[in-house]
Amino acid sequence: MDLVKAKRDKPISRGVTESVERRVMTVSAYTKSDFGMNGNGLTASGTHVLQGRTVAADRNIHFGTKISIPELGMTLTVEDRGADIKGNRLDVYMDKREDALAFGVKTLEAFVKK
Repeated sequence: MDLVKAKRDKPISRGVTESVERRVMTVSAYTKSDFGMNGNGLTASGTHVLQGRTVAADRNIHFGTKISIPELGMTLTVEDRGADIKGNRLDVYMDKREDALAFGVKTLEAFVKK
C-alpha cells in the first residue's frame, strides 16, 4: 500500500502550531475478547478500551495521538498496540465482536495530529 502524506501546519492558540499528517491507512477493528486482549479491556497504554475513543496503532505513533477518520465520523486516541498493527495500519476498538467482524478491513483516509 502506498503511503500518501501531506503535512499541514496550522496555528492554534498562543502561537502553538499543530501539525496534521494525511495518510491512507488500512483500518480493521477489534474487541476486548480478541486474542491478546485477555478479555479485561486494558490497553498497552494502561487505559481501558472505549468504543469511539480507542485505536491501536504502530509504535511510531505515540500514545495520546489523535487520529481523525472522516469516513467513520470520528477522532480516536492512540491507546493501544497490536502484534499485527505495523506501519500504515490502525485497529479501531468496538464493544461487540459481530460489529468488529462486520467492519472488516477498509482502506481509509486518516489525519494524524502531531
